[in-house]
Amino acid sequence: GCGLTTQAISTLQIKPLVTHHGESGRHTSITSFEAALQTQKETEQTAQKTSSESGDTSTNSRSGVVTYKDPSTGSNVQYVESQGAKKTSTSSTSRSKSTSNKVTTTTASSMKTTPYDSYFKKAAKKYGVDESLLKGIAKAESNFNPKDVSSSGAMGIMQLMPDTARGLGVDDPFDPEQNIMGGAKCIAQKLKEFQGNVKLALAAYNAGSGTVRRTGGIPSQCKSYISKVLSYQEAFKTAKKS
Repeated sequence: GCGLTTQAISTLQIKPLVTHHGESGRHTSITSFEAALQTQKETEQTAQKTSSESGDTSTNSRSGVVTYKDPSTGSNVQYVESQGAKKTSTSSTSRSKSTSNKVTTTTASSMKTTPYDSYFKKAAKKYGVDESLLKGIAKAESNFNPKDVSSSGAMGIMQLMPDTARGLGVDDPFDPEQNIMGGAKCIAQKLKEFQGNVKLALAAYNAGSGTVRRTGGIPSQCKSYISKVLSYQEAFKTAKKS
């Protein structure tokens, strides 16, 4: 149904297709459709290779290092071949963050004296607490820094909280002598409260007596602190004997 009859079709004056004279003798290298596709594919591959050589992708002078430009971000990305595995760096220059594990050792010779030995001796005698224990607490709490203030507000060498300091009669928590005397009084109270159990007393000093009683023993968050204080205490004892 396009509306044309057979008679109308027979009367159409259709001339045969004639090649333009200008086309005669024109040379072409294309012999088939498949050949045309192959030619186009080869052209695209050549273009990609040219683009690669122009800087979009480059191989570093070091073996196995390839840098290319991320099309989504526009930044250079570097791949490093290392022991058969590729590692990616987000910048054109590889950056490695070196991490050194520093081990702090406490020797007996370095703990023979502290800047506040006279205060520790005086506090130990007044409150009946082992002098080395007081020094162990001080080292673990502030490393003998009289101006130290923790994130929770604990102050001075023995790290006394404001309310605790006032209750212990400490007017100036940043005064080394007052702070050490207050800390000695505090640990003496904890030792009495927990029948001489040093670990429980230290846990109470660190986390509060209420926390220790609610736990029914040593709170998990205090174990590392107790171990540290007792290690320091032993080191101070050893240093004193040597």
